[in-house]
Amino acid sequence: MRLPQKLATAVVAGITVAAALTTPAYAAGGTKYCPVSGTLEPWCDLQLYPTRFPGGTISIDVDVTGPNPVVGHWTLYIDGGSVCGADFAYSDPPRSWVCRNVRAGYPTLSVPRGYEAARIGLRW
Repeated sequence: MRLPQKLATAVVAGITVAAALTTPAYAAGGTKYCPVSGTLEPWCDLQLYPTRFPGGTISIDVDVTGPNPVVGHWTLYIDGGSVCGADFAYSDPPRSWVCRNVRAGYPTLSVPRGYEAARIGLRW
């Protein structure tokens, strides 16, 4: 009688662990790709409206391709107000930054890119 009870306990524990591993963590955000253009499109903007950022920590991903060592400055806006930003060189490899204690609201990421292609993203 003890063996079936132990087996049942092990099965329930295994199901609990499997459910925990397959439950997606709360996460949101988005990405955008801005291809190379023949016309000067100096900015790549990612607006996530109507997705609302709940506040707290947000991660910013920037990859502007090209050998150009020009320095750009990305800016994160919440409800139109600037909340954080950083400099990067277009020739940098893909990079990520973290902004902490960001207020809740609707995020927009604005990244300069000139004639280069850009892939940008927000994660929380």
